[in-house]
This record gives sequence, structure tokens and C-alpha cells, in this order.
Amino acid sequence: MLDYSADAFKFLRSKLGRRIGILVFIQIFFIIISLVILSYYQSQMTYLGNSINIAGKNRFLTSNLMLSTTEYFAENSGNISKVDTAIDQLESNILILKNGGKESDINLKPLPSEFSKDWDNINQKWIILKTILSNNILKESQINDPVGGGVVTISSPFSSSSSTPLDKNIKTTLEAEALSLVNSSNVLVTKLGEYTKNSSQNTIFLQILFAVLNIGVITAFILYIIRKILKPIFALTTATSEVKRGNLEVAVKSKVNGNDELSFLIESFNSMITSIKNYIKK
Repeated sequence: MLDYSADAFKFLRSKLGRRIGILVFIQIFFIIISLVILSYYQSQMTYLGNSINIAGKNRFLTSNLMLSTTEYFAENSGNISKVDTAIDQLESNILILKNGGKESDINLKPLPSEFSKDWDNINQKWIILKTILSNNILKESQINDPVGGGVVTISSPFSSSSSTPLDKNIKTTLEAEALSLVNSSNVLVTKLGEYTKNSSQNTIFLQILFAVLNIGVITAFILYIIRKILKPIFALTTATSEVKRGNLEVAVKSKVNGNDELSFLIESFNSMITSIKNYIKK
């Protein structure tokens, strides 16, 4: 075992061993770089998928908010906590969509800058919807502006215990604004889906490209091994067989300026055959 390790160490220290080691290092380095780049693009795909889910969640939360509002007026209840909760959930979801964060144990990255205008459109629709809700449902509530971070106090013509049914015009306006918010979210979901599709195609292209390059590097490595190591060894094996049969008119071609171990071995072999022939002549 020690002899084998010593021989392997000697081979690695040789010129030929160093060349092979460099080629192996290049191959490993190239594979690692390929994996890192593909992993990065795959993680970006995952983050985009999460953003699509959050943007799509706006539709569900908007519907839930409208349902809570309808139930509040239908039941003539003084408990407005469901509406408050629905408002907080939708607002929180919109903020997470823009700024990123943690949602249901899933880490979300901020929305890509190319979708900022779409998010601004969603946010404007939300501010309008929330203002209408606050003016017509809450007696006195504080509106938190997701953009400016300010606080606005708005008084309502109705008390929280009011039994006055929701005005049809207000209801129509609420439904229209809610639908507008849903449509804006749908637009963002569609654009994110197209962006993800394009990124997926780019990832597939990179996978094919790296696979071809890896095959090319491996092929070049194999050809180098065949040309620099196996071919001279086969030539030496053939020449040795001829000498064994008694044919001393053989010689192995070597590189003119070869300075590696195989070149020295070939020169030594040719020199040995010449010495044998001179000895026989004498």
C-alpha cells in the first residue's frame, strides 16, 4: 500500500502527471461552475414561482374581504373584526409581494424591478378600495399607507353597530374596485408567468450548453490521454514484441523537443536497441 502511494505521488510530481492533474482540475472546476450557475437560475425560478403564488393570493384575499363585508352588513352585527382581519391580510400580502419576506415558512425575494409599475397599479387599486371601506364601514379607523407609511384617520357616517343596510351605489363601487384589484393582480400573475417561462427556457438552454461543453472537455481529455500516453505506450509495446522476435531494426518515434517521462523512456529504448546492435556487431 505504501509502495503504491509512493508511486502515485511520484507520478503526480512528474511532468506528465502534472499535466493530467491540470486537466482533471479544469474538468472539475468547469463542472462546479456549471452546477453553481444552474442552481442560481433554478433558485430564481423558485422565487418567481413563489411571487406568482403571492400575486394570485391577492384574488382570494380580495374575495374574502368582500365576503366578510357582505356578511357584516347582512347580519347587522357590531363585530367588525372579520373585516379588519381581511383588510390586514390583504394589505400584508400586497406588501410582501413587493418587499419580500417570510410567508408560511417560505422565504420570498422582493419583486423584480421590471414589475414595479404593475405592483404600483395594484397598490393604487388597494388604497382606493380600502378608503371606500373605511369611509362606509368603520366609524373611525386608521389607514396605513403601504407606500408612504403614514396614518390617516377617517370618520364614517355609519357607526360600527349600525343596522343601516349597505347602500347599493356603495356596494356597486366596492365590487367594481375589488374587481379592478383582482384584474390588476391577474395582469401581474400573467406577466410573472411569461417571465418564468422565458427563464425556464433559458435554463434549459444553459443545461444543454453546459452538457455539450462538458462532453467536449471530456472528449478533449480522453484524446489527450490517448495521444500523449496510450499511443507512445502502444508503440513501445509493439517495438518490444519485435525485439523479442529478434528484430532489432525497430525504432520508436518520439517528439523532437519532448521533455516528459515518456519521451525519455522512448529515447532510452531506442538507445538500448542501438547499443544491442553495436554489441552484436562487435
